[in-house]
Amino acid sequence: MSASDLDDHRGATLTAALPEPTATAFESALTLVRLLMRRGVASSRIERATGVRPSDLRSPDGRRADVRLPLSSIERLWEFASKELENPSIALELHKYYPENKLHFVAHLGMRCPTIGSAIEHWRQYALLVSQAEDVDYMVEGDAARFVYTCRDPRYESRFLAEHILSLTVWFGQSFTGLPLRCRSVRFMHRDPGYRDAYERAFPGAQISFSASDNSLLFDAGYLTLPCRTADSYLRHFLTEKAEQLKETLAQKTPLRNKVVVAISTLLSRQEEVSLERVGVLLERSPRQLRSLLDAEGHNFRDLLDEVRRRAAVRHLRQGMAISQVAELLGFSEPSAFQHAFRRWYGKSPGLFQEQVVSGRSS
Repeated sequence: MSASDLDDHRGATLTAALPEPTATAFESALTLVRLLMRRGVASSRIERATGVRPSDLRSPDGRRADVRLPLSSIERLWEFASKELENPSIALELHKYYPENKLHFVAHLGMRCPTIGSAIEHWRQYALLVSQAEDVDYMVEGDAARFVYTCRDPRYESRFLAEHILSLTVWFGQSFTGLPLRCRSVRFMHRDPGYRDAYERAFPGAQISFSASDNSLLFDAGYLTLPCRTADSYLRHFLTEKAEQLKETLAQKTPLRNKVVVAISTLLSRQEEVSLERVGVLLERSPRQLRSLLDAEGHNFRDLLDEVRRRAAVRHLRQGMAISQVAELLGFSEPSAFQHAFRRWYGKSPGLFQEQVVSGRSS
């Protein structure tokens, strides 16, 4: 049994009980499917390989439908498309294939903001309308600003999504302001996939690093104050109202256990204490109420925390992160505590797991 199979087998019961976070098919999934079909890949083959049925991505009248897909299906679609299109760096350039002005609702909202900084703030506020596991933010570091993309559910960390979001951000900057967003440096959490020339085309002049602590862009802070040439306060008002309605509707449809998983991941990403009390603060519920509601859904907090850590550990180790770095990211007090937990989850040390991933050997 391979390392991947072992992970899937041991987590099958609990993971199957956890409804997946979803993301919109608009516009990346639609574009990937369109490129595949242009290449001559049959709809039935796309569905078998990814779980995505191309006919479901359009409404009966032929227009694009804002369908939401499980994140695992979207991840499989990226993998399948990169192989079938013989383009492992497709995520860095997918935006070039987007139909003109065919962007997600949240992107159109950002375009109506007065400045790039304001556009990023609106993106952060409504990112879950694009993907329930997506989080973006920025911080100012002296004369520079850092834009950070974070996957709020580490079970679905993906090289493709990180590449797509960061390259899309550079493209948004150019499209919204008319001026290029020139990055000083670009960081990715995954290991170097071996197509550095594609990164250099996507981020010209930037220092690019891998196996980093975050997925981020560093650029001149002055870019945040540049005006958006498509700014429209009147339209932004109505788009914001609609975004709030959609956000509320999505929140009502999301099971509590998914919200708890996201809250756990958020606390881990901030390197804060992960406890029932802290999750309760984020979800505006008392620990007692939270425990009762989880019990009613057939879950408990400790199992959810263990599952998030277990899945995230495999993702991070496959990306080539150091064991000490993974231990810190997952909130363990020291590497030895993480190593003990990993042996309990998988029956082997994290070091041996990484060796097997690199060599391709089965366990």
